[in-house]
Amino acid sequence: MAILSHAGLLVESQGRQLICDPWLIGSTYWRSWWNYPPVAPELVASLKPDWIYLTHIHWDHFQSASLKLFSLDTPVLIAFDRYTRMRDDLHKIGFRNVIELRHGRRSELAPGMAITSYQFSPFSDSAAVIEADGTTILNANDAKFMGLPLAQIMDDHPRIDFALRSHSSANARLTYQCLDGPDEQVDDVAGYSRAFCAFMKRVQPRYAVPFASNHCHLHRETWEFNHHVVSPDTVARDFAAYQREHPFPTELKVMTTGDSWDDQAGFHITPSPWLEDRERHLAQYAAEKQAVLERTYAREARSHVSEKMAQRYLIEMARNTPFFLRRRFKGHPVLFDVRAGENRQGFLFDLWNRTVIAVDPAAADPMIMRVIIPANVFKMTLVLRMFGHAAISKRLRWQATRADMGRMHLFEGILSWHEHEALPLRKLLTWRCFVDYLPRWREVLLYLQLTIGVLRGRGLKQQEEEILGGYRLPAP
Repeated sequence: MAILSHAGLLVESQGRQLICDPWLIGSTYWRSWWNYPPVAPELVASLKPDWIYLTHIHWDHFQSASLKLFSLDTPVLIAFDRYTRMRDDLHKIGFRNVIELRHGRRSELAPGMAITSYQFSPFSDSAAVIEADGTTILNANDAKFMGLPLAQIMDDHPRIDFALRSHSSANARLTYQCLDGPDEQVDDVAGYSRAFCAFMKRVQPRYAVPFASNHCHLHRETWEFNHHVVSPDTVARDFAAYQREHPFPTELKVMTTGDSWDDQAGFHITPSPWLEDRERHLAQYAAEKQAVLERTYAREARSHVSEKMAQRYLIEMARNTPFFLRRRFKGHPVLFDVRAGENRQGFLFDLWNRTVIAVDPAAADPMIMRVIIPANVFKMTLVLRMFGHAAISKRLRWQATRADMGRMHLFEGILSWHEHEALPLRKLLTWRCFVDYLPRWREVLLYLQLTIGVLRGRGLKQQEEEILGGYRLPAP
């Protein structure tokens, strides 16, 4: 087993290679995210995968430039989902052998090597349990398993040797700005580390590996978020403190690109100077990529979005949004403040009335709900239906007053639901959706539990920690 990159994992058995989520070269999310540390070219050149497993469609896991390094005949394993976006995108890249794995169904890849995919989240995420020569690896990645869905994994695989899980922000929360409360906390960054620790206590693997969070931000619009990245060293310190209060027999190993383990020689870990002196290496990294970034800035400054393009996608989304959701936006339009260099465009989106009109964003009400978005990012999200990716990139700013903040979160959710083909709601009433969720009934029960908790004023992150910690929601 070897760590390849941010979320890249290699499992090798008897000369056969399975790699997961190979983002290996370049950047992703419009030059915002970069592997940290960068991946050595010789490591990339050594990869000759017999199979590729992709946990989900986000670009730090599904990066076409890296996938194209390998033969298009390579079997690509993905989770069977209620819709076929991931499979279709792989076909567009040119991969000819895409295999959809059913939830909880063990698939033998070769003698001594098997994989079981477990789906999670209405937004199409998954984990993989990989068995290789007697070693069991749980690659939980970004999937926030808890409660009954996690219990299913533990029942199926009672002895986990390695558990790998993310521990940093891969969402839009940090980019929310409260217009009438600029100092209000928008995200509990320390909560990611706490959830990692609670998850490992529940799973109790032999080894816990902080994973899928080794990235940095080099674009000038997102550089500030480097201070919010939860490093694996931070997780290691938090894990040690957590174990002092809640002892359990798991050893944490900090592993970065190139570090490995095998069943004969054990661990081969080289302490990374990139972790020891992060500030200096970030500055050096940015300097090395400055020419690439400057070309990006120049290209982005020339971007322009037509009113017709904005109307085509946004009005379609409004038509697909059910009445009870649109009603929340009656009298509350959202302004897309689209920027390219010194130029600005504005598109006022009235979800209730299903209209989009071009406006001057500088003259708009400063307290209106506003999404500040680069023109090239806005253009690509409209064409490719990638608003979820745009949010993760951290290149957007979601601005609202305290009174409108919940409405703005709902708006982001509607963008994601539409992108993930959950709108119009009739798309959920398909045979494929039924077949997908039938073995995932535990997840449906978890959603009901979480919904009850939210209605009682308990946030999702708070509930995650409580459920992983073995606590129960209070009785009614």
